[in-house]
Amino acid sequence: MSKPLVAIIGAGASGLTCIKQCLADNLEPVCFEASSNTAGLWCYTEVDEENKDPHSSIYKSVVINTSKEMSTFSDFPIPPDWPYFMHNKLVAKYFDMYAEKFQLIPYIKFNTTVLNATILPDQRWKVQYVTKGEDETERVFDYVMVCTGHHRYPRLPKYKGMDKFKGIQIHSHFYREPTNFKDKRVVIVGCGNSGMDISVELSGNASQAYICTRRGTLPLIVPRLVNGKPIDHKFSRFYVTWVPQFIQNHIIKIISKTTIGLPPPGLEPKNKPSNCHPTIKTDFYERLSTGTLIVKPDISQLNEDGSIEFVDGTKIEKIDAIIYATGYQIKYPFLDKDIVCDQEVLKEFDEEYRENLVWLYKRMFPPKYPNIAFIGLVQLIGAIFPLSEMQARYVTSLIKGYIPQHPSIPEMHKEIRNHQKLLQKRYYNAARHTIQGDYIPEIDSLAKDLGNYPYPFQIIKNYGFSLYLKVLFGIPNSFQYRLLGRQSWNGAADAIRVYNGCEPSKIKQS
Repeated sequence: MSKPLVAIIGAGASGLTCIKQCLADNLEPVCFEASSNTAGLWCYTEVDEENKDPHSSIYKSVVINTSKEMSTFSDFPIPPDWPYFMHNKLVAKYFDMYAEKFQLIPYIKFNTTVLNATILPDQRWKVQYVTKGEDETERVFDYVMVCTGHHRYPRLPKYKGMDKFKGIQIHSHFYREPTNFKDKRVVIVGCGNSGMDISVELSGNASQAYICTRRGTLPLIVPRLVNGKPIDHKFSRFYVTWVPQFIQNHIIKIISKTTIGLPPPGLEPKNKPSNCHPTIKTDFYERLSTGTLIVKPDISQLNEDGSIEFVDGTKIEKIDAIIYATGYQIKYPFLDKDIVCDQEVLKEFDEEYRENLVWLYKRMFPPKYPNIAFIGLVQLIGAIFPLSEMQARYVTSLIKGYIPQHPSIPEMHKEIRNHQKLLQKRYYNAARHTIQGDYIPEIDSLAKDLGNYPYPFQIIKNYGFSLYLKVLFGIPNSFQYRLLGRQSWNGAADAIRVYNGCEPSKIKQS
């Protein structure tokens, strides 16, 4: 009997772990990658005449916001002697090492664009694709795993006069380095992580940099390091599970105040830390204090003469460039729109929220379309790579029949609707919050179904009480999901000890 054939679209972090998991479960993967490299978003790509619209949106200076300890795959540890926060080159190197270790490259069709994927009457999928220099072709697959991420298609605001403004206007997707804006007057729109990064970087190169806060206040800014250690090391299983939310909010505010400082008067965050995606930029207030970076409110109008007017009635002149750090649209040009979000469901939500709404059971499966899954389509508070890996493990376990099939379509709709209600209750209304998730809860929910959840009594029985204390109070990482159940890894316990500084930094590889 032939192996089930699985199409994997994208060879970034999610695609690589899907290939690896398909091989582990005796499935036949074929991965389609539009570029000539692995690593997806993390493969730095210049914007030039040959590549005017690259998949990668990272600029030269990008450093990952989650620590290596939280970001590692569960059975292939990031080397313990690597820096806490990896530069994009090091992230890409890790994925190359992962692909080499598990021999994934032979299963990837590089320079290949998927044009269309359609479901057939027998619930298989016809995938049409074209490889550079070759004719268009098609192939039928038993399952499709979509791994193209959600940082591909820039989302631009709508301001009066955008069509008349004669200066440079680009989305942050196309920003690469500050020297391109040397001695220019630049406005950055948006106060998320990209907007903060770019504004601080440009404040040392531009003649003047401005950052626009579209909501009228600055976000709560948190540091990468607290007392010399990554801030995410503090968010242990015990902290996330047992510390009440109001106490967590209080702790984060104290950390922000004592490490970052206080925001300028009138720009204090209105939302609690738990009500929005965190913004990480330690030196932002320092740049404000020098005057090389100035905060402005939202734009009301762009003018042909290069001036910009703001909603508070102020105006600045002679602006050379505007960079829109305003997020991304969730789009899949090779799929019918109804697959990722039922068009009837959209009517239940207001215009801004539904702009990026996805309607997926367990954040992966469209209720009415079988045998397709979206991997990594979550804006996680924490590292996304371990969640993508657990999602891949879930999907292949489903294909192989190791876990129960989905409930009825109405029950799947109910689960999605309840999840969206929770998101709307917790976060302020914005397109960016439609796919929010939390590191430990999201992975735990899948691990329980798979039998890989770190159950206390089993860990204590198999590994001892001291290891369980590290799982409960130590650095949160994905090794804990390889201690028990199917496809456990005998190096997981040692990796937990090493990452928590209890043993020499020698870890067996899977």
